[in-house]
Amino acid sequence: MAKTADGRPPLQRALDAATGLKPGTWESVEALALLAIEAKDLPEGARLRDAAHTAADGLKPGTWESVKALAWVARADRELPGTRSDGTA
Repeated sequence: MAKTADGRPPLQRALDAATGLKPGTWESVEALALLAIEAKDLPEGARLRDAAHTAADGLKPGTWESVKALAWVARADRELPGTRSDGTA
């Protein structure tokens, strides 16, 4: 895995950056879902997917940004094995 100037791999930097996302925005939903897919083999994968679902509750309906973000959440649901930690499939 490639390292950056600070020595951390890009995925770790992205995970760290995700903590600063504004909850409920389409950007946060999309980023969390993408991170969940990328981290699907790590313990953080399911937590990130669940965080994307929670953040999605605050999305403004009827915008293309929301549709795109929710499509990434759906993909994360397909790509991560098992059920979500809240018990839903």
